Amino acid sequence: MMDFDTDSLNKMAEEISGFTDDLSEAITVDSCVRKRYKHILICGMGASAIGGAIFADSMYYSSKVSVDVAKTMSLPEWVDKDTLFVACSYSGETYETIFMYKLALDAGLDVVAVTHGGTLKELSEQNGNPMILIEGRSMQPRSAIGWFIGTLATIIEDAGGPGLRHQIKSMLPRLREYQREIESEDGIAWRIAKDLEGHVPVVYGAPDMEAIAVRMKNQLNENSKIIAFSGVVPEFNHNEVVGWYDDPYRTKFMPVVICDDRLVEISKILKATLDLLESRDVPVSVIDTKGESLLERMIYGIMVGDHISLYIAALHGIDPCNTDPITDIKSRIREELKKLE
Repeated sequence: MMDFDTDSLNKMAEEISGFTDDLSEAITVDSCVRKRYKHILICGMGASAIGGAIFADSMYYSSKVSVDVAKTMSLPEWVDKDTLFVACSYSGETYETIFMYKLALDAGLDVVAVTHGGTLKELSEQNGNPMILIEGRSMQPRSAIGWFIGTLATIIEDAGGPGLRHQIKSMLPRLREYQREIESEDGIAWRIAKDLEGHVPVVYGAPDMEAIAVRMKNQLNENSKIIAFSGVVPEFNHNEVVGWYDDPYRTKFMPVVICDDRLVEISKILKATLDLLESRDVPVSVIDTKGESLLERMIYGIMVGDHISLYIAALHGIDPCNTDPITDIKSRIREELKKLE
């Protein structure tokens, strides 16, 4: 792990570097799940939801148990006695997640909570539903991604999904090696962080990397304090390509494309897309994911994106831990909601 000039940067560096340790510990927890389900509905916002999105995407090809992510404030009609509802909130204070948690209980669903504390912990203790408590040091909620991926893996496996514990355990040595590569001063994360200087990042993922593109966009927003957007290829080629082709301001933006060469057809589409962007003088950064499985490649993409966000914060000399705008908007939301009482 690199040393930075401020305590805040070093704290975030420690949290990001602790990802593999958190993941390793999380897959050893008791999932509290004692029966099989056909559906798993994971509810959360921000980083608390990304773990669910990762499994929704990575298990699309390999699991008979369906995994969906809810970021709304109502339950879908298809939930039933074969549905496990998982409420994820690191702080335990996420309004939307607590709202959905109560709806799930009222609907008679089996519920598991994943949290570090707060109201969600208190409600789970009062209602007697199973709960996985994220232990260890306090951290920024977005830095708890290793915990959420690991705990959700145990829940999904015990609910009838594939053997995710073994899969993650077997990849940990490679993840630690990736981390050493990513953290080097001549590594991909520093290079892309420097390339993005003076540009607005637009992070695109191959179809199976959409959640990773969203994660990187979110980290750039929160850690780097910059505007960033995300999208997905090949959907890009049916609409957004026109803007990149003709807009005179296009060179003020920089696409960061997260690739996955597992599917030959997608690789060819990505190559054509990159060729077109370069032909229009659009600077492009590419992340070629690594790993023996789709899940491993997705995790590699998370690790690269998290480090890029940290290094941009370091280049700009800003505090990556400050989230005053989120505190501000939550306060404003509470005031508006009080008007409904």
